[in-house]
Amino acid sequence: MLTNICFLVTVSLYVWLHSSHAQENGVQPIAFSLGQNAHIHVTDGATIQFNKVITALGQTADVQTSGRFTCPAEGIYKFQVYSLTHSDTRIWLELYLNHDLVASLYGHTPNDYADAGNAVILHLNRGDVVSVKSHDQYDVTLYGTPNQIYTTFSGVRIVSSAATENPFYDVAFSTTLTTPMIFNPGSTILYDKILLNNGNGYYVGLFIAPVPGIYLFHFFSLAEKNEQIWQELYHNDDYVCAIYGQTSSNWADAGNTAILHLKLHDMVQVKSRGTSKLYGAPDQIYSSFSGVLISDESSLDPGSTKMIAFSAGLSRSITVAANSKVVFDRIFLDIQRSYDQHTGEFTAPMQGVYEFNVHALGQSNQSIWLELYHNYIYVVSLYSHTPSQYGAAGNAAILHLDVGDVVYVKANRDSALYGTNDQVYCTFSGYLIAPAYRGLPVIG
Repeated sequence: MLTNICFLVTVSLYVWLHSSHAQENGVQPIAFSLGQNAHIHVTDGATIQFNKVITALGQTADVQTSGRFTCPAEGIYKFQVYSLTHSDTRIWLELYLNHDLVASLYGHTPNDYADAGNAVILHLNRGDVVSVKSHDQYDVTLYGTPNQIYTTFSGVRIVSSAATENPFYDVAFSTTLTTPMIFNPGSTILYDKILLNNGNGYYVGLFIAPVPGIYLFHFFSLAEKNEQIWQELYHNDDYVCAIYGQTSSNWADAGNTAILHLKLHDMVQVKSRGTSKLYGAPDQIYSSFSGVLISDESSLDPGSTKMIAFSAGLSRSITVAANSKVVFDRIFLDIQRSYDQHTGEFTAPMQGVYEFNVHALGQSNQSIWLELYHNYIYVVSLYSHTPSQYGAAGNAAILHLDVGDVVYVKANRDSALYGTNDQVYCTFSGYLIAPAYRGLPVIG
């Protein structure tokens, strides 16, 4: 049952929006980001209903009221789910496309709160339904308050298959692992189930760019009980970022995100740094690797405002004092130079709707409590603490920004973040979904 529900008061901002591809083809963009700002107990197999609308763009009224997103138009859609359980209880959530399981989330930390997340990219037809449910025969108790939003559900139409006959606009893949696997140090993680492979760029663990451009990548994993996950994202031979997790007598979850500029035939893959023993089953899908082209290479032309994107990581261990901003010092990508690596702030050079992703890893036996802010307005939180181990956390949000608005990550309390030159776990990424015009209501 919901307790202490804070009812949302929304202000409608009337804009007409077109993504960089959609603007050229007259396609209406669709995006939403929902949160849970109260403690909630979800019974076995029930759909989660979210009581906080962070952003709602396009035909998304159903997901705001029922928790079910009904696809209004065919296209490529990206979905993310994050959650935090009450202390010493378990998260076990599932993402469904119609009646088919496409991804799972699991988390449990003895005597503490547990974080979990996952992301997939799907091709949807009109009328398809995507929803987040508790596992069948397993109820969950999720943590949330008005100023501590950990459980979120976000979705965005990246491109539309109906918008163009050019397959360039449809480069996207999403793969998962449906069986337990052991990967030796240095080996490529091989995913056995392909949810989507538009452009045929993914093959046997490797994504090879069929066209040059700006790509976004997500990767998540769950370790076998009492085992570690230690995986790294590589762009050709260059290390980008990593995930790590281990929980005593339990299954550890971790994930990360990066936005990269790829040239034609550049290769991206997830490798195991240590020995990775991953858990999976046909009805428990935790490990995933997804990527999508978010802009063609013309966005890099001098004077172009077609795409705004940045991606940054933390290459050293730091303790961020309470109420201080996290400054990510390693830049993977910064189109328009909109991220300031000295202040940690992203400043919007254009009005529009943006997506942001945050991931972090705490130092051993230390807690992290981070928050995403839009100007001085709180958006969502990340929390993790794993006794005698390193705790991972993540979250995402879609926001409407005006020119000059700033978005940043701030510590609620002193947070000890882990990183080294070749171990980048803490990341902050964002990109423009759609610049603003007039006509279409955006809530948030």
